[in-house]
Amino acid sequence: MGRKGLLFVVLLLSMPTQSFCQRTPPQRPPAGPSEVRPTEAAAREIPMEVAPSITRHTITLHGQPLAYTASAAQIPLRNDTGDVECRMFYVAYTKDAAAPESRPVTFAFNGGPGSASLYVHMGALGPKRAPMNDDGSLPRPPYVAVDNEETWLDFTDIVCIDAPGTGYSRIARPDLNSKYFGVTQDITAFTQFVLGWLKEHKRWRSPIFIAGESYGGIRGSGLCSSLFDAGVAVSGFVSISGVSNSLTLGAMRGNDAPYIGFLPSMAACAWYHNKVSHAKYKDVAGLVSEAMRWTDTVYGPALELGDTLPDAQKQKIAEQLSAYLGLSKKYCLGSNLRISAFAFFRELLRESALTIGRYDGRLVGKNETAEGGPGPGGGGGDPSDEAVTPPFITTVNDYLEEDLKVKTDLTYMPTGNVRPWTEGDGRYSETSSALSRLLLRNQNFRVLYCCGYYDLACPLNATHFTVNHMGLDPTTRSHVTFAYYPAGHMMYIEKGSRKKLHDDVASFVSNTLGTSQ
Repeated sequence: MGRKGLLFVVLLLSMPTQSFCQRTPPQRPPAGPSEVRPTEAAAREIPMEVAPSITRHTITLHGQPLAYTASAAQIPLRNDTGDVECRMFYVAYTKDAAAPESRPVTFAFNGGPGSASLYVHMGALGPKRAPMNDDGSLPRPPYVAVDNEETWLDFTDIVCIDAPGTGYSRIARPDLNSKYFGVTQDITAFTQFVLGWLKEHKRWRSPIFIAGESYGGIRGSGLCSSLFDAGVAVSGFVSISGVSNSLTLGAMRGNDAPYIGFLPSMAACAWYHNKVSHAKYKDVAGLVSEAMRWTDTVYGPALELGDTLPDAQKQKIAEQLSAYLGLSKKYCLGSNLRISAFAFFRELLRESALTIGRYDGRLVGKNETAEGGPGPGGGGGDPSDEAVTPPFITTVNDYLEEDLKVKTDLTYMPTGNVRPWTEGDGRYSETSSALSRLLLRNQNFRVLYCCGYYDLACPLNATHFTVNHMGLDPTTRSHVTFAYYPAGHMMYIEKGSRKKLHDDVASFVSNTLGTSQ
């Protein structure tokens, strides 16, 4: 999620070669005369090291104390000659007195690319979390970490990893950036990290799970496959609002997949804001299910016809779009039946001069005018991004310094400048092919997709679209499951969804390993 406002995000998503999910930094301009030239940059060493810190804690879960050890440190990544080129920072939580051979360990991260792991770390998985209002809206400052009763620590050890160039992870020299900034390069770095952590902590016997949010879906899908190729079989992958094929998010002429992917989630947001009849649709789940069926059977095939769609059919589809989205039929026709998420953010509540959130369509922000633009006085950002940015950034810095006793002169970077980013072989980033191959090759491997109804960044039907095109036979397809939440992209900022996420993942881990909770 970018913190530069919605206009920046619109620009970002209009270019599929850029990334799309969660706090992606802006493109760096070409070097100017006063900047460091490549030959100088190659010789300039960057401060990298963070002294390891090990602290011991206890949290009360379900009325029982759970003692754990928190380790904040770095794993070095070396080149073929043994030189350290990158140090990846992590915070690991391990349950005291637990047998490593039976205790699962989950490696977790956010996305971007360019986002540190503070959001899953301080929002869902860790024993401490950023304080949020129960509905996920912006709380009153100041912000101090609170006990997380929904921490995953009761059923798995946790390793939260900062990607190279984010958090406290550092690359040795600027000329090495291209070795880490790209889809394949990033997966390689995370593979090296996991192998290095397992070796250092002697956890080869532990069941391994991967959890990735947002772009972490692309990273996680590729990482599970890469680890298998390296001889490490992952038990399961938890995709938290993740995406593994950006084709479903970046619209371009001839690609209607994003409109198919976004429509049910836009309908959910319209329902939440009372623009769709609650008398007809008693709950959001029923509406989304119907909208998905209509999208698959009517809307998608109609879009495929393009300009040859008969006018009578076009009129009928515009009427149904209007009913689902709470927009006028005229607006739907004027958009050629293709309403972008970014237009929808402002159009849905335009008459009230409100913008809905990209990451959570339940949340709203005030515009200066009903036209929806920022105006001379500002406004017009993403209210769902703005709700989480101050609490999470303030809390993680305070928590690392005060609770985990991390001592370093480095600045913790919630987002890093990871541009230019190499997308891979094609125009769109995708690792769904790698995930498909792994599912087919390893029939013990399982995948859980966790999707928020009100997520307008990585919408749930886009994930269904991707899975439906992975070429899985019925038996292998049964190894992929879905869970849904009445919240957005970061569903864990909403109290009830945070509890449900915990319970869903705990059941997933238990069922995957064939153990009882």
